Amino acid sequence: MRHTRWLSRQVRPLTAYWREILMALVATLLMILVPEVAYRLYQYQTLPSVLYKIVSAQVALRDPNAPTGQLRIDDPHTGYVYAPNMEGRYPHPWHGHWRTNSHGHVSQFEYPKKKPPGEHRIAVVGDSMTANITNNIRWTEVLEESLNASPEWQALVGNKFTRVINFAVDGMGMVQFAGMVRHHVLSFEPDLTIVNFISDDILRRLRYVGVSISREEDIRKFVQTHLDEINWFSACPELITAMIGSRLGLRCALPLDPKELLASGPAHKYFDRREAIATSVKAVTDMMVAFPNIIFLQMPLFQELEDHDLPDWRGLVEDLSSAVPQAKIISMRPQMDILLEGKRPKDRPDLAGMTLHQITALPDNRKLEIYRWFFLPEDTHYTDYGATLYAHEVAKLLINSPDLLGRKQSASH
Repeated sequence: MRHTRWLSRQVRPLTAYWREILMALVATLLMILVPEVAYRLYQYQTLPSVLYKIVSAQVALRDPNAPTGQLRIDDPHTGYVYAPNMEGRYPHPWHGHWRTNSHGHVSQFEYPKKKPPGEHRIAVVGDSMTANITNNIRWTEVLEESLNASPEWQALVGNKFTRVINFAVDGMGMVQFAGMVRHHVLSFEPDLTIVNFISDDILRRLRYVGVSISREEDIRKFVQTHLDEINWFSACPELITAMIGSRLGLRCALPLDPKELLASGPAHKYFDRREAIATSVKAVTDMMVAFPNIIFLQMPLFQELEDHDLPDWRGLVEDLSSAVPQAKIISMRPQMDILLEGKRPKDRPDLAGMTLHQITALPDNRKLEIYRWFFLPEDTHYTDYGATLYAHEVAKLLINSPDLLGRKQSASH
């Protein structure tokens, strides 16, 4: 009874302030609801024009001296390829210069489709990390130089000149890699094919980048396909998720950066992981059937080398390898991790407390090693320096792993 009377005395004052308590709850709700509604209204008003500008800028990668001025052209087998004899530059932060040869390959060199006597050919298929149109250096060309300068490699290929042909096109994934191998690579008679992929390529659908959207109405239709997927009245807390959701592995429909909407839209990625794996398994199998002497190299990105936990990518490569155990799928992360030994943030107490922008503003001789490998903070593509290091590691892998090369690459070939 005594406890009951004490509890009664405590509850009476609280009930006397029920209006204040209710007002506090309403105020808290409004503090959450008003910014949420404002954020959605802002996105609803501005997102169409912002996406239109982004896509228009991508389509506008044009050379004013070229007959058509379009970097990418339609292709019935891969969706699109690079147009031949194009040249262009990328602005800050890349400051890259690229050109395509008469075959539409990103290369400063010309070569015939038919393989000349005395030439050993390696075809490399990949996405923007291999096309390197944001760079001044293509890692495939560095690989070619490294192999031709290696006596050990020369012994493996019978002292032939090694030509590395870059078939990579930005934005592609495993599905389009298969089309590239089957319908474009084989006619160049390679001795070895390398599919250089990133984890995200396993998730990518068939994409059409900058091809059939050259006119204003086509761009608007393309943008509208992404807008149609947005549920503007969803219960998902869009504003909170946009600000901190990536850290918690959450994702709604309205990210702070509209480029994320284009990158993760239904036209670009599978949201069903099982479907993505199954499709990539089929693509890998098709490539192996079309060209048995093929290896698949996973190129690690900044997020993976820094051990960021990205739910979308977590375990993707392992799942693909398990599903196609006969495929030669090799991660290049161990090799790149070795280059970072003793050069991690924990090894640099002089940089403690500095922000990302402060570190990336340092001269190269003071930066963390990994911050020299990527166009941080704006972009996570490899820099010329990082691409060169990667090329040297791929060269070491090929030279030191003759079992990967197949019977056609013995010294007697």
